[in-house]
Amino acid sequence: MSEKEFISGWTSRLSSEGIKSFPYDFIKFDEHKELRLPGKTLVLGEEFFGNYEILTVDGISVFHAESYNQAKFILYSNRNRPEIMHIPAAENDLKSAVSEYEEYLDSIIRKIESDYKDSLPDEKNSNEVVNEIFRVMNLLRLGSPKVVR
Repeated sequence: MSEKEFISGWTSRLSSEGIKSFPYDFIKFDEHKELRLPGKTLVLGEEFFGNYEILTVDGISVFHAESYNQAKFILYSNRNRPEIMHIPAAENDLKSAVSEYEEYLDSIIRKIESDYKDSLPDEKNSNEVVNEIFRVMNLLRLGSPKVVR
């Protein structure tokens, strides 16, 4: 098996199993803020005095998040590029949803890496393979994953 076949197999597997939807599979909230978005891919910009800039890939500023958790929440929620997003008003809700989602992503990473070691024991590119699978699946994991090896 080649790395290309491994990546193709995992993207097919994840597609058929289905990826949980963030934020709705990770949190239920009543009080929220509504944010209008451009329906484009978003990236994390610079931090300015505790606020985090959210940009389009073209460099256009879209929003200034009040916390890193809020910035992560927005970027994770933007997977399918919605034009309207609901953001929990409470910071604890943001933190909890982001933490649970990151644990979910980390579990996917662990499964891929374990299978990679079993399927391609002579190869050493597991990080690049995981990154490519996440890119194809339009998944984003900000910060360092908590992967136990």
